[in-house]
Amino acid sequence: MVLNSGNPIEFSFKTRQEDWLHLKKHCDRSLDIVIIGGGIVGAGLLRELTLRKVSNVWLFEKGDFASGTSSTSSKLIHAGIRYLEQVWVHLKNGRFSQAWTNFRFVVESSRERKILGNMAPHLIRPKPIYFVLSLQDSRTSLSVFLGVWLYYLVQLLQGQFFPIPKVFISPEGLGNNFPEMDTKKVKSAFVFWDSETDDARLVIENLQDAHSRGGHALNYVELLRYEREQDLILLTLKNNETDEIVRVQTKKMINATGAFVDEVRAKDREVKTPPEPLLDRVAGSHVDLFPAVGNKSYYLSASDNRLVFLLNRNEDGLVYTRVGTTERPLKKEELSEAPVATQIEIDYLIGLVREYFPQVVIHSDRIIKTDAGIRPLRNQSTLDPFHKSREHDIVDDQGVWHIVGVKLTDFRRVACEISDRLSLPDHPPTPLRDPSVSRIYPETTVEQCVTRTMVLHWNDYVFRRQGVAPLLQYQHEPLLFKKKFDECATLLKWDMEKKELEWKLFCLKTRNPAPGGKSAGPL
Repeated sequence: MVLNSGNPIEFSFKTRQEDWLHLKKHCDRSLDIVIIGGGIVGAGLLRELTLRKVSNVWLFEKGDFASGTSSTSSKLIHAGIRYLEQVWVHLKNGRFSQAWTNFRFVVESSRERKILGNMAPHLIRPKPIYFVLSLQDSRTSLSVFLGVWLYYLVQLLQGQFFPIPKVFISPEGLGNNFPEMDTKKVKSAFVFWDSETDDARLVIENLQDAHSRGGHALNYVELLRYEREQDLILLTLKNNETDEIVRVQTKKMINATGAFVDEVRAKDREVKTPPEPLLDRVAGSHVDLFPAVGNKSYYLSASDNRLVFLLNRNEDGLVYTRVGTTERPLKKEELSEAPVATQIEIDYLIGLVREYFPQVVIHSDRIIKTDAGIRPLRNQSTLDPFHKSREHDIVDDQGVWHIVGVKLTDFRRVACEISDRLSLPDHPPTPLRDPSVSRIYPETTVEQCVTRTMVLHWNDYVFRRQGVAPLLQYQHEPLLFKKKFDECATLLKWDMEKKELEWKLFCLKTRNPAPGGKSAGPL
């Protein structure tokens, strides 16, 4: 069943209410599989299980879908060209097994990039990226040249036919091809190809398709605790919209909560002391700028040898630049909930843009938003963030499976691996939607978003359903933003008290009531 062909199936607060009532009414019946976590890993798994004809599978997310890392990534579907550097480091130090593991990861992720691009060409689009090496960088032009070509050959052997990599070394060539850049600071530049996406939209479309195939997905439903009883897992769930509690039982529970994997493990009633963490949590921050910086996308080397993306993104004709990411290990006592970009990180990223593009003026009004996502890497506490492996793991804990360390590109591969472990019949990759619908966001009105993407709160719509367009409307067209807020309030039947709360939560999220510090006055 392909989405957006004919009449789209409703996936809204109403279908959520119906599913919750069904759950309460039939709580004595055993569910086949319960997925905890509504990010890309949980959404992709729900879809894969419904494709493989699992009929009674449910997903619960304590907040909104994609409200964590799955809406705050670098928004790239890529094999990870920088991981080839890890391969080289391991080879030089005689760690051949680790080198092979990292290289195999790049190859498999590259293959996934191709599969996902065919599955959702409207949402996962190839783009050229220019790898720019600064004069201060300790990497040699030859080593980067070899890495770019190896990356290209891996793609070529997999049937991914991109243009041959170009190299820019001479001052004249750099100046002619990058007129907007201060090329006096540049050693060399190389072009390679990867793909971009809207991570939150990718989550929504996986959920929409899973719902159309009989899967159940509910946002704002939190797992309070779980326990084992013979061959079943007993779960206590809370509806965070109504504070209702329901207890259900399932044959299999899968913890796909990303950065919250260890927090969910601690909800096991049999656990008396906090278990050894499965995760290393690394926060990565980003800054979104409008208008866009130039007309190309870059991979820039900073003075500290860090590599930072500067990506020109096009969301249904709206073009802006996303800059990131940093790598900040979270301390054990720091919560995974709602990480934010620190001022030091924001200054670092904006400073890098100014260093390479000195003529670009970046003032506060040019910043659409800043965000931070947590990369839930496998526990490798002895390594610095750059050298930690991005390969995932699946930990079986007496019938409860914990999924650890999945990057955005590999969500489908992990879902297939779990399905195979469950001995489910194979199913080929299937398109997410009718290919004739080319827009990233086919829901062009607030009403369509509410009825097709399960919007429950204003922040759901603003931050995770329409890219950066709502925030730009807020900054530049406050009256239109007001009209849409009122429409959302009417559709969701909010009273005045609820409207005031929703607006307050939006202001807290943006840290600014309106452009210039003035209230947009939607109330």
